[in-house]
Amino acid sequence: MQNKRIIPILLIIFTNILGAGVIIPILPLYAQGQFQGSVFQITLLASAFFGAQFLAAPWLGRLSDRFGRRPLLLISQLGTVLSFILFIFAGDIGNIIDGFGWELAVSGGMIMLFTARILDGITGGNITIAQAYISDISSDEDRAQSLGMLQAAFGAGFIFGPALGGILSNYGLVAPFIGATIITVVTFLLTFFTLEESLPEDERSGAPAHLEEKHSLTWSEIFSTRALVLILTIGFVASLAFSALPATFALYANGVLFADYQFPERIQLFIGLMLAFNGLMQVSTQIFWVRPLVKRFGERKLFAYGQLSIAISLLGLGISQGPVVATLFLAPFAFGFGVGEPSTQSLVTRFGGRNLRGYLLGLYQSARSLALIFGPIGAGYIYQNVQPRAVYLIGAALLVVAFVGALRLQNMPVEEIKQVQS
Repeated sequence: MQNKRIIPILLIIFTNILGAGVIIPILPLYAQGQFQGSVFQITLLASAFFGAQFLAAPWLGRLSDRFGRRPLLLISQLGTVLSFILFIFAGDIGNIIDGFGWELAVSGGMIMLFTARILDGITGGNITIAQAYISDISSDEDRAQSLGMLQAAFGAGFIFGPALGGILSNYGLVAPFIGATIITVVTFLLTFFTLEESLPEDERSGAPAHLEEKHSLTWSEIFSTRALVLILTIGFVASLAFSALPATFALYANGVLFADYQFPERIQLFIGLMLAFNGLMQVSTQIFWVRPLVKRFGERKLFAYGQLSIAISLLGLGISQGPVVATLFLAPFAFGFGVGEPSTQSLVTRFGGRNLRGYLLGLYQSARSLALIFGPIGAGYIYQNVQPRAVYLIGAALLVVAFVGALRLQNMPVEEIKQVQS
């Protein structure tokens, strides 16, 4: 692992997620209180983001294989900056839209929130491209650990981001979005001035040496690789389940866990701190546990253990009677995600060479994003029409299914796909 090259990308991802984390505990309550969004509409905001990401992730990954990681990171960060600016002016622009007198199902402000989330989703290839960057500079033996460090930087952003968002919310409705915009601009500048390209021109999919090689896979090649299909399927099912957490947690905590709390003005801060605890546990797992656990159990077993741990967490959240117990049950969620995701990403990169890593990681991200389109919609429907706790209990059942699938993977071959030239 090349420490001099990995530190800048880790810092970039930390600041990027710090900016995104600022708005996570705020956006659902902002949409509900300022723009009269229903629970279903609010969860659709997450679906809009992941729907756009589902379509864009493989395309961005493929472009990074061809043109390099650094330029695509810069473009994706500019998209995020613009989306945060739209959040800031959502009220003003929304009032203009409402002034046209159109009979719409949602307010003009909600339309702007959807526009911002879709834009961020289209350009939101930051994580996929960063994963490809890490894979470029890591050996096969160190890849899971390096990807774990990337996830740790991701988690660190979620330690401070939600807490910062809760603090900034005390200074006005749009203060968290202004803070997120400033942080993301800093991220762009860090990328521009500190990040070296990880994929040399002669190793890119569009370089002369690779003109005879494909930089994507046909559907027949993908579906004939049983282990890859199983990993993508598990990623879909697991993401379908744990998408309930970011989509409904702020509403769940506000309406259920803090239902009897006497100081409602502090609830946003406490929700941010709960999510910060989840981030702290995730970072601790990825810094201190991924490397020794990979050495002892291997990537495939950790992949399975991760699904089981998240299942336990969602079950605990679904039966918790108060915020303290619920916060404790965020720890197995952080552990499961912390050991499971780096192992999964490392496994996915083993199905192709350097000129396919961005594409493969984008393919995996698309499988997750497809689930994250429908997961929040289902979670919102269940939350509003069945029972808030049912969202997490059903999620736990889905994670048990994912765990069984991960057990089946243990004896399957994971090797580079033999491409058929067309």
